[in-house]
Amino acid sequence: MAAARVIRVGILVYPGCLPSAAVGAADVFRIANTLAELQPARQRLRFELDWLTARSEPLLSVGGLSFACQPVLQGSLPDVLLLPGIYHATVAELETVLADCGAELQALREVGPELPWIAAACSGTFLAAAAGLLDGHRATTSWWLSPYFRSRFPGVELVADQLLVQDGGLLTSGGVTSYFDLSLHLIGHFGGIDLRQQTARVLVMDAQRASQAPYVARAMMAGEGHVLIERARSWLSKRLAESWTLPELAAHCNTSPRTLLRRFHAVQGCTPIQYVQQLRVERARGLLEATALSLQDITLRCGYEDVSTFSKVFKRWAQLTPREYRSRFGLRV
Repeated sequence: MAAARVIRVGILVYPGCLPSAAVGAADVFRIANTLAELQPARQRLRFELDWLTARSEPLLSVGGLSFACQPVLQGSLPDVLLLPGIYHATVAELETVLADCGAELQALREVGPELPWIAAACSGTFLAAAAGLLDGHRATTSWWLSPYFRSRFPGVELVADQLLVQDGGLLTSGGVTSYFDLSLHLIGHFGGIDLRQQTARVLVMDAQRASQAPYVARAMMAGEGHVLIERARSWLSKRLAESWTLPELAAHCNTSPRTLLRRFHAVQGCTPIQYVQQLRVERARGLLEATALSLQDITLRCGYEDVSTFSKVFKRWAQLTPREYRSRFGLRV
């Protein structure tokens, strides 16, 4: 009988990482291993999992869990290096963890170019970006961190609405539980679509999740604290059901239309018109979730007259139609 093909997956453990992302990803690969044993011999593979560290001490305690780790800079490199997200409640806490990750950043700079795959989950993308591995590449991260990520790492092409972004051997995901999606993607890459789908069924999850857009709450986003943007947001939020012009908005912000456009592109990655569309969609989502208002009433309250036009705008930003969104997130009566 032919031996199973072995894929080595190293999970980098570091102080401040999210333990559930490290352990959860490992569990997904272990489930895939069990299912892979049922495949024909010539198709079998096994994911070999290792806890890795860039620190001198082999035993790391993170969030009450202990990990017996191997040095990432010694021995043969894994086929995949997985970076769990960072446990934090605020951007300041995230920065504190990053500031303490000098050993991890140095190790990533050394081995990163030689690794076939680097997979960063959620805010673990910040670790990869801080090591310079994502410069000039497409990536994503947790949606609420996207403005801050964009301002901190301007050399990375952030695709903030996507749940999973692959650019060559760089794989990034957004959202705390996106390590499921990231792991399933790798399982599909190495083991085929059938193994990925079977693993997803055991996990009782959708293997085709593609977007973070339905979950975005713009008011919760970190890093939008630029005075001009905050002033624009306050003014626009009071006029979502009204028409306005760019010169009016610029005058309120005490700046020129050109400067306003440039600042929005730098901080938000969009124009003021696109930004207000997102604010209107966010208001509509709240109404769809918490009320039984008709779609016509919601459309009018969000500054549109035609339901069809607004439905197209809504789907562009939420990746769902208003009816689909209400069906998934609305009141249960």
